[in-house]
Amino acid sequence: MLREDFPDNVLKLRPRKLRLGRDAERLLNDVCGTDGEHSKSAHKSRLRPDADSINAIRCADCGQVEYVSRDYCRCGHYLAGQVMDEFLAWERGLVETRDRLAAAAEEKMKPVSWVGACGMPFIVWPLLHSVFSDGSTPLTIWLWLIPGFAIMGLCAWIETWITTPRDASAHAVETASFEQFLSERVPVASH
Repeated sequence: MLREDFPDNVLKLRPRKLRLGRDAERLLNDVCGTDGEHSKSAHKSRLRPDADSINAIRCADCGQVEYVSRDYCRCGHYLAGQVMDEFLAWERGLVETRDRLAAAAEEKMKPVSWVGACGMPFIVWPLLHSVFSDGSTPLTIWLWLIPGFAIMGLCAWIETWITTPRDASAHAVETASFEQFLSERVPVASH
Protein backbone atom coordinates (compact mmCIF):
# COMPACT_ATOMS: atom_id res chain seq x y z
CA MET A 1 0.00 0.00 0.00
CA LEU A 2 2.88 2.37 0.66
CA ARG A 3 4.16 2.04 -2.88
CA GLU A 4 0.82 3.15 -4.21
CA ASP A 5 0.60 6.26 -2.02
CA PHE A 6 4.07 7.66 -2.70
CA PRO A 7 6.06 7.91 -5.90
CA ASP A 8 9.22 5.81 -6.25
CA ASN A 9 11.63 8.74 -5.87
CA VAL A 10 10.27 9.48 -2.37
CA LEU A 11 11.01 5.96 -1.20
CA LYS A 12 14.63 6.25 -2.33
CA LEU A 13 15.55 9.51 -0.55
CA ARG A 14 19.13 9.79 0.54
CA PRO A 15 20.28 11.70 3.62
CA ARG A 16 21.76 15.08 2.85
CA LYS A 17 25.17 16.13 4.02
CA LEU A 18 24.71 18.81 6.61
CA ARG A 19 27.39 20.33 8.78
CA LEU A 20 25.97 20.84 12.31
CA GLY A 21 29.10 21.68 14.17
CA ARG A 22 31.88 19.65 15.67
CA ASP A 23 30.17 18.89 19.01
CA ALA A 24 26.79 18.02 17.48
CA GLU A 25 28.44 15.79 14.88
CA ARG A 26 30.49 14.06 17.57
CA LEU A 27 27.38 13.45 19.65
CA LEU A 28 25.39 12.17 16.67
CA ASN A 29 28.32 10.01 15.60
CA ASP A 30 28.53 8.54 19.09
CA VAL A 31 24.82 7.83 19.27
CA CYS A 32 24.14 6.77 15.65
CA GLY A 33 27.56 5.60 14.47
CA THR A 34 28.58 2.01 13.89
CA ASP A 35 30.41 -0.01 16.53
CA GLY A 36 33.51 -0.17 14.35
CA GLU A 37 33.87 3.61 14.28
CA HIS A 38 34.54 4.00 17.96
CA SER A 39 35.23 1.95 21.02
CA LYS A 40 32.92 1.84 24.01
CA SER A 41 35.43 3.49 26.35
CA ALA A 42 36.02 6.36 23.95
CA HIS A 43 32.24 6.75 23.64
CA LYS A 44 31.84 6.96 27.42
CA SER A 45 34.70 9.40 27.93
CA ARG A 46 33.40 11.77 25.25
CA LEU A 47 29.93 11.97 26.81
CA ARG A 48 31.22 12.68 30.31
CA PRO A 49 32.41 16.10 31.48
CA ASP A 50 35.97 16.89 32.38
CA ALA A 51 36.67 16.08 36.02
CA ASP A 52 38.00 19.59 36.69
CA SER A 53 34.87 21.30 35.35
CA ILE A 54 32.53 23.21 37.64
CA ASN A 55 29.67 21.37 35.89
CA ALA A 56 31.01 17.98 36.98
CA ILE A 57 30.08 15.83 39.95
CA ARG A 58 31.60 12.54 40.95
CA CYS A 59 28.98 9.87 41.62
CA ALA A 60 29.23 8.64 45.20
CA ASP A 61 28.10 5.16 44.12
CA CYS A 62 30.24 4.27 41.09
CA GLY A 63 32.87 7.05 41.18
CA GLN A 64 32.30 8.16 37.58
CA VAL A 65 32.18 11.85 36.66
CA GLU A 66 28.77 13.10 35.48
CA TYR A 67 27.18 16.42 34.68
CA VAL A 68 25.70 18.29 37.65
CA SER A 69 22.46 18.85 35.73
CA ARG A 70 21.73 15.10 35.44
CA ASP A 71 19.20 13.69 37.88
CA TYR A 72 20.58 10.15 37.75
CA CYS A 73 24.01 8.70 37.11
CA ARG A 74 24.36 6.05 34.45
CA CYS A 75 24.70 3.51 37.24
CA GLY A 76 21.27 4.54 38.58
CA HIS A 77 22.45 6.59 41.58
CA TYR A 78 20.33 9.69 42.32
CA LEU A 79 22.74 12.58 41.58
CA ALA A 80 20.22 15.36 42.32
CA GLY A 81 19.98 14.07 45.90
CA GLN A 82 23.76 13.99 46.14
CA VAL A 83 23.97 17.61 44.95
CA MET A 84 21.30 18.63 47.47
CA ASP A 85 23.23 16.85 50.23
CA GLU A 86 26.35 18.81 49.23
CA PHE A 87 24.33 22.04 49.25
CA LEU A 88 22.93 21.32 52.71
CA ALA A 89 26.42 20.50 54.02
CA TRP A 90 27.71 23.77 52.51
CA GLU A 91 24.85 25.72 54.09
CA ARG A 92 25.41 23.97 57.43
CA GLY A 93 29.09 24.97 57.22
CA LEU A 94 28.08 28.61 56.68
CA VAL A 95 25.78 28.49 59.73
CA GLU A 96 28.47 26.85 61.88
CA THR A 97 30.97 29.51 60.84
CA ARG A 98 28.47 32.25 61.70
CA ASP A 99 27.75 30.69 65.11
CA ARG A 100 31.46 30.28 65.87
CA LEU A 101 32.20 33.89 64.90
CA ALA A 102 29.22 35.12 66.94
CA ALA A 103 30.41 33.27 70.05
CA ALA A 104 33.96 34.58 69.60
CA ALA A 105 32.70 38.16 69.11
CA GLU A 106 30.50 37.92 72.19
CA GLU A 107 33.44 36.68 74.25
CA LYS A 108 35.69 39.51 73.00
CA MET A 109 32.99 42.12 73.65
CA LYS A 110 32.69 41.39 77.40
CA PRO A 111 35.75 43.44 78.43
CA VAL A 112 34.83 46.18 75.95
CA SER A 113 31.40 46.54 77.50
CA TRP A 114 32.98 46.87 80.96
CA VAL A 115 35.27 49.61 79.70
CA GLY A 116 32.24 51.33 78.15
CA ALA A 117 30.42 51.12 81.47
CA CYS A 118 33.45 52.71 83.17
CA GLY A 119 33.17 55.65 80.77
CA MET A 120 29.52 56.33 81.62
CA PRO A 121 30.20 58.31 84.86
CA PHE A 122 32.24 60.83 82.85
CA ILE A 123 29.12 61.55 80.78
CA VAL A 124 26.41 61.20 83.42
CA TRP A 125 28.04 63.31 86.17
CA PRO A 126 28.30 66.61 84.20
CA LEU A 127 24.71 66.18 82.99
CA LEU A 128 23.41 65.56 86.51
CA HIS A 129 25.42 68.51 87.85
CA SER A 130 23.92 70.84 85.24
CA VAL A 131 20.38 69.65 86.07
CA PHE A 132 20.70 69.99 89.84
CA SER A 133 22.85 73.13 90.05
CA ASP A 134 21.26 76.55 90.56
CA GLY A 135 23.23 78.59 88.10
CA SER A 136 25.42 77.96 85.15
CA THR A 137 27.80 75.00 85.18
CA PRO A 138 31.49 75.89 85.05
CA LEU A 139 33.60 74.85 82.07
CA THR A 140 35.65 72.40 84.14
CA ILE A 141 32.54 70.33 84.73
CA TRP A 142 31.82 70.19 81.00
CA LEU A 143 35.42 69.13 80.31
CA TRP A 144 34.59 65.87 82.08
CA LEU A 145 32.55 64.92 79.01
CA ILE A 146 35.68 64.69 76.83
CA PRO A 147 37.13 61.52 78.43
CA GLY A 148 33.63 59.96 78.53
CA PHE A 149 33.06 60.59 74.82
CA ALA A 150 36.60 59.37 74.02
CA ILE A 151 36.04 56.13 75.94
CA MET A 152 32.61 55.56 74.41
CA GLY A 153 33.89 56.32 70.88
CA LEU A 154 36.83 53.96 71.32
CA CYS A 155 34.49 51.22 72.58
CA ALA A 156 32.17 51.76 69.59
CA TRP A 157 35.11 51.54 67.17
CA ILE A 158 36.40 48.35 68.84
CA GLU A 159 32.91 46.85 68.75
CA THR A 160 32.63 47.57 65.03
CA TRP A 161 36.07 46.06 64.42
CA ILE A 162 35.22 42.90 66.40
CA THR A 163 31.74 42.34 64.98
CA THR A 164 32.55 42.96 61.29
CA PRO A 165 33.47 39.30 60.52
CA ARG A 166 30.39 38.09 62.42
CA ASP A 167 28.13 40.46 60.49
CA ALA A 168 29.68 39.45 57.15
CA SER A 169 29.16 35.79 57.99
CA ALA A 170 25.54 36.45 59.00
CA HIS A 171 24.99 38.27 55.70
CA ALA A 172 26.48 35.31 53.81
CA VAL A 173 24.05 32.95 55.57
CA GLU A 174 21.07 35.20 54.81
CA THR A 175 21.91 35.56 51.13
CA ALA A 176 23.05 31.97 50.51
CA SER A 177 21.38 30.46 47.45
CA PHE A 178 21.69 27.31 45.40
CA GLU A 179 23.11 29.26 42.45
CA GLN A 180 25.81 30.70 44.71
CA PHE A 181 26.61 27.19 45.92
CA LEU A 182 27.00 25.96 42.35
CA SER A 183 29.28 28.86 41.45
CA GLU A 184 31.45 28.45 44.57
CA ARG A 185 31.45 24.66 44.46
CA VAL A 186 34.91 23.18 44.37
CA PRO A 187 35.48 21.27 41.12
CA VAL A 188 35.77 17.50 41.42
CA ALA A 189 39.39 16.39 41.73
CA SER A 190 40.48 14.13 38.90
CA HIS A 191 41.68 10.67 39.88
